[in-house]
Amino acid sequence: MCKWWAPKLACEIIQQCLIAHGHGGYSNDLPFGQRYRDVLGLQIGDGTANIMKMIISRQMLARHRP
Repeated sequence: MCKWWAPKLACEIIQQCLIAHGHGGYSNDLPFGQRYRDVLGLQIGDGTANIMKMIISRQMLARHRP
């Protein structure tokens, strides 16, 4: 579940930082633009949120089957 939630939360936080810093946040002067690209890469590399949710639900259902 952390594999889905952590990149999602990181992306939301970095987006707020980019909004707070304006156009300077996307430049190479501040690290936020690179961090945002890194987190997007994690989300793409790990799989989409829907796939992660399906994997989590299968694991949870498998635990409760008789």
